Amino acid sequence: MECGGGPGGRQVKVSYERGKPPWVESRLQDFFGLSRGPAVCAGRVPLVLHLLAPNRRAVQITTDLAGFWSRHYPAIRNELARRCPRHAWPDDPLQASPPPKSR
Repeated sequence: MECGGGPGGRQVKVSYERGKPPWVESRLQDFFGLSRGPAVCAGRVPLVLHLLAPNRRAVQITTDLAGFWSRHYPAIRNELARRCPRHAWPDDPLQASPPPKSR
C-alpha cells in the first residue's frame, strides 16, 4: 500500500510486518510543513515514521511528528546542516515546504 498527498506530493510505501505497527520511511525534509504524520484506518492508526537524512540513513523513528519538531529537530538540524550543507534546514520546519520531487 502507498501513502501520499502531503505538502510535497511524494508517495511512500507503507510497510506492514506481523506484530509491528505499520511504518513508512522517507527523508525528513519530506515532512516539512506537517505537524502530524500520516495515518491509516481512516486516521485512527498513526504510521511509525522512519525519518531519513539526505543520504537515506535513519535520523529518528517516531509517531509524534510535532514532538520531534519541537524537541529533537533543533539538535538534529545543526548536525545535518554541518554534514549536508547543500540542503535547506529551516529554523521552523512547520512553516517550510518540502523540496520538490526529484525525477
